[in-house]
Amino acid sequence: MLGSSSTTVKNLPLKRRLCFLLKLVCFVGSVLIFCEFLIYYVVIFQCRWPDVKGGVHMSGKETSASALKAIILADTHLLGEIKGHWLDKLRREWQMERSFQTALWLLQPDIVFILGDVFDEGKWSSPQAWADDVRRFRKMFKHSDFTELVVIAGNHDIGFHYEMTTYKVNRFEKVFNFTSGKLITRKGI
Repeated sequence: MLGSSSTTVKNLPLKRRLCFLLKLVCFVGSVLIFCEFLIYYVVIFQCRWPDVKGGVHMSGKETSASALKAIILADTHLLGEIKGHWLDKLRREWQMERSFQTALWLLQPDIVFILGDVFDEGKWSSPQAWADDVRRFRKMFKHSDFTELVVIAGNHDIGFHYEMTTYKVNRFEKVFNFTSGKLITRKGI
């Protein structure tokens, strides 16, 4: 009897340490889940589309359902193989993907515009590096068939005016199916 009570006393500090360690792991895990997943929902959930009031347009009356919901992004500068450090690339792309996917899910826009400088090294990337950058872009900015994605070339994608070549312009247009001379109209806008 005496022996079992002394064993319990000896294990008490071990049990306390294990309990503390378990609490610490749970706390760190909770913080990690919040900061890497839930924070995007908390922030973007506060965003709302403005109510459309008045504003007669063609049909005689305009409703929120007929309003065009558009998200505009610019200068994503996805890092390439030359200037991009793997850890910086991993962190940036994770945050961009999570915030973009959360915004699509919560806000359900009709159209998303990405206004140039999609890639940081598009102006000098090799065909293989370009293909890798495009693959990463498509993974990060995947969208449903109900949301249209319009990507416009920037100077970092095809080069400055003195660096631009037909090859770079065609390469961009082939991937994103968009020329900068194209006019887009959606829902009368």
